[in-house]
Amino acid sequence: MKIGLITTLNTNIGDDFIREGIRHLLGDAFKGKKVEFIPINKHNPFSVYPAWHPARLAHRFSGVPLAGRLLGKHAERLASTLGRSFFDDCGLIVQCGAPVVWPDCHKSEWAGPLWTQVIGRLFNRVPVLNLAAGSCYPWEKQPDRLDNRGDLKFIKEILGYCRLTTSRDRLVQRLFASAGSDTQFIPCSAFLAARNKAEKGDLILINYMKGAGHYDWAQSVDADKWEKTVIGLINRLGGRHKLAFICHNEAEMEEAKTLAPDLPRLFPKSIEEYFSVTANAKGALCNRMHASVGMAGQGIPSIAVGTDTRLLMVKALGLNAFYVKDADIDMLEQNLETMLSLGNSEKERLLSLRAETRKRYLEAIKGAL
Repeated sequence: MKIGLITTLNTNIGDDFIREGIRHLLGDAFKGKKVEFIPINKHNPFSVYPAWHPARLAHRFSGVPLAGRLLGKHAERLASTLGRSFFDDCGLIVQCGAPVVWPDCHKSEWAGPLWTQVIGRLFNRVPVLNLAAGSCYPWEKQPDRLDNRGDLKFIKEILGYCRLTTSRDRLVQRLFASAGSDTQFIPCSAFLAARNKAEKGDLILINYMKGAGHYDWAQSVDADKWEKTVIGLINRLGGRHKLAFICHNEAEMEEAKTLAPDLPRLFPKSIEEYFSVTANAKGALCNRMHASVGMAGQGIPSIAVGTDTRLLMVKALGLNAFYVKDADIDMLEQNLETMLSLGNSEKERLLSLRAETRKRYLEAIKGAL
């Protein structure tokens, strides 16, 4: 059985966690069957077609002025009429987590090529699941409903294609409801990515991003203040705890070196290596939400600090998650020490929630199929 995956490839290991959790679930759901996964990078949406396909050729020339006028405008028509994408041979298609709703999401590069032209053509004969869908809005500008007409139309379209949609945060669940769809609230699939549990580690891991996130979102986040907060926290904790940085890219490695040159910097390159390294942690402070979610699946608690509603994905696990403007040295230190004082009880709570999350996903998937 071939299963198509709409995902993000070769960008950030957090995306790999999302996809890996879904792969585990589908492997369990179709146990006993030979499953072949067909991952398509949504950021390169025309890769859903073979190299020979006219739609892919037309897209390739769309940036050339004359060719763009002659070929680019026909790419959508060619895609819809000729078909034969890699997903055509699949028995199931799954959208793998990540934000699905954000400001102007209908303008995403994959909205037309993947959802309208491929999924819209196939959904009547190939089941489509939208698992671990999330929101990504500025923390200070969280909408009550989908008021953007383009976004509302797009979200209604994709919800209509899917036999099952699960929401990884409460905001996206409310926004889907405003579009007329009730969805199940289940934590992010990245929670299920790790195969190994935490050991009796002694490390506090720090995942640092300049400005505490990918985007400022025009919220006037003071990146220098956040840097000083982290440096101050490291100075306080360093006398009582063993600390190390956990980095997701080269930029974070360089930032970590600037912040605390004497602290170890860990930069695992694979899922297996990542969770082998983090298994030695007793807790963490993270700017990347999927660092928090991934480690939580091992029973490792953390505090997340960020700039947007992806924080809600961490809160869904019962962990503390703070908007960067609300985070200072005293409150972070107090919350970290309180979290660590819970010891094994917090680890067991997270592992129990993981087991329940897995069970709920499998029930939802089997019910939809």
